[in-house]
Amino acid sequence: MTEKTSELKPVYNYGDVQLYIGNSLELIKQLPDNLIQTVITSPTYWGKRQFTNDKNEIGTEKLEDYVKRNVELYLSILERLKKDGSLFIIIQDTYMGSGVSRTHQNHWEHNKNPSYRREGIDASAQGNKTGVTAHHPIIKNKSLSGIPYRIALQLVDNGYIWREQIIWEKPNPMPENVNDRVRQSAELILHFTKSGKYKFHKEFFSVKGKSGKDRMANQVWIYPPEPKKGHTATFPSKLVERLMLATTDEHDTVFEPFLGSGTMMDVALNHNRKFIGCDINPHFVKMAIARLKSKSL
Repeated sequence: MTEKTSELKPVYNYGDVQLYIGNSLELIKQLPDNLIQTVITSPTYWGKRQFTNDKNEIGTEKLEDYVKRNVELYLSILERLKKDGSLFIIIQDTYMGSGVSRTHQNHWEHNKNPSYRREGIDASAQGNKTGVTAHHPIIKNKSLSGIPYRIALQLVDNGYIWREQIIWEKPNPMPENVNDRVRQSAELILHFTKSGKYKFHKEFFSVKGKSGKDRMANQVWIYPPEPKKGHTATFPSKLVERLMLATTDEHDTVFEPFLGSGTMMDVALNHNRKFIGCDINPHFVKMAIARLKSKSL
């Protein structure tokens, strides 16, 4: 007998904003079809961060399960998007055997909120044995895991269109203790659609060419990260603003399954879009609600 999950209820539902605490996959399955115009999101990167002790948090499982859970979420999103909608996934690959162990008690020692500390609940699933984050029975240490492409190819194989891959280059990336490869200074923005004809305002993807005429932008976009209090993994508002304005109109609905610091929420509201956000970390959602209430005063 299949266990029935209870419906998620919004913890904030006022004006153009709905916010939820919980598993985004459960939420997307209860949202109506043809409601969401655009999704711009960034999952917790595999083997790099952990924000809660909830086993449903993405990023704390073994590699194959990480890919499977991401694919399941994005397939559910694409299924419920409007016919002319867009999905943007901002993601970075992981080097196998890299990073600080999740059982390392001093990780993020400067964060006062204890919920940000890694407590090693995923150590077994990710093959953690010593002072590194993850091991794999086939993929060797020092190899890229190919995570963005593992996810993208499964979405393509399920009949969706991988429209483009934008490279977000960070001029000030996190320092790395490596001397036999380049630094990981870029993240990928994977753009998927349901149809070859989708809502797109090309002026937001255009730049001035040498002739002085507008042309479509190149593939590499350069934006510095915008760290926010209480969250180190944030994307630049100008970057996601560009993606959103190109694929939505005023009063369209934007969905963010990994609310995080709330950057996407702020951008959507600043441009008169409706917004639905969800996060498995209650602290992030409560911070977003506090910010909304402070703005309404």
